Amino acid sequence: MNAEPRVEYFATCPSGAEAILADEFVRLGFQAVEARRMGVCFTGGETDGWRACFWSRVASRVLLPLGEFAARDAGELYAGAMGIPWEDHLSSLNTFAVEGVGQSDALRHSGFLALKVKDAIADRMRKAVGRRPNVDKENPDVNVFVRLAEDRALVALDLAGHGLHVRGWRQRRVEAPLKGNLASAILYASGYDGRTPLVDPMCGSGTFAIEAAEIALGLGPGRLATFGFERWPTLTRMKKRLVADLRQEAAKGRPVEPPFIAAGDKDREAVAVAKANAERAGVTRAIRFGVKDARQAALPGRTGMLVTNPPYGERLNIPEEELLDLYAALGERWRGIGDGRLAVFCGHPQFRKAFGLKPASFVELYNGPIKARLYLYDIGARWSGEKESTQDDG
Repeated sequence: MNAEPRVEYFATCPSGAEAILADEFVRLGFQAVEARRMGVCFTGGETDGWRACFWSRVASRVLLPLGEFAARDAGELYAGAMGIPWEDHLSSLNTFAVEGVGQSDALRHSGFLALKVKDAIADRMRKAVGRRPNVDKENPDVNVFVRLAEDRALVALDLAGHGLHVRGWRQRRVEAPLKGNLASAILYASGYDGRTPLVDPMCGSGTFAIEAAEIALGLGPGRLATFGFERWPTLTRMKKRLVADLRQEAAKGRPVEPPFIAAGDKDREAVAVAKANAERAGVTRAIRFGVKDARQAALPGRTGMLVTNPPYGERLNIPEEELLDLYAALGERWRGIGDGRLAVFCGHPQFRKAFGLKPASFVELYNGPIKARLYLYDIGARWSGEKESTQDDG
């Protein structure tokens, strides 16, 4: 069997998670891995692109770049997109959609970017095959991505056709749920290895616990999702069998006994949502659920990790004083929880001061447009005993 032609892919990720994604791609065996702003490049064959969709826990999208060119105005954008051989990637029977990101002085709206590239694709296809494919913005066969930065446009195919945080198991949600790929980035940055006992006492819809259970059981995060590339006209019958094999591999898992993983919340409805999501993900055997106030959290055998995402008011509209009192109470309680690590992801600028413990380190990550920090605390026998100073978080 001939070796697959190698191409360069670009995977996007939450801002701040580039190094975490690069490390993951190295573990997955991808070649020429290079972290860049807002994502990571890697090279591989066609099946490597599919494998990234099935196995990357941290990537937001996996893109196959088709062209990059100067786009100082609408004319250059149209001409550059028109020069891409779209007939190699589309047929007149396919539907497509274009998503635009970015702007410039001459191209001031992402919607206009998408419109010009859409026009170029339609005109190129009409000229090449005599008929243009239809646009379907809701459920296209082929999703085209265009990004404008510094008067240059990158045009690519989006392999998944949707954000990879869509795992396929989230049937129910609570307010302001954490995306799965950001949760996995936090778990990796916290040092979670799939063997350490883990507790999330403010579990919401169960994202941390479910992602941790999947890591422990060796399950691919994309095993329940459907991907855009499965509807591409270039996907032959033989390639469809390869995709089916990759999905089966991602769903197989490892025959291991998972570590202790607990998900709790004081909100009974949130725990019910988390249980339903875990059942859909097929990991209920690995997670213990309970209705409990976070201030009563405990580590099993007084060792392990506590990983959580406390509320910080951006979308939950919680009064400031109430939030700060909660942070202080959690810091006071959790400093004596046992020997291990606290990993707290929070976007409130006063969290560190209110929590009252000095972190061993922190990692800046963006939760969508919200700048937040993952604070890492070594507690118990590993804690230095230092409390936080009275300075504001910066």
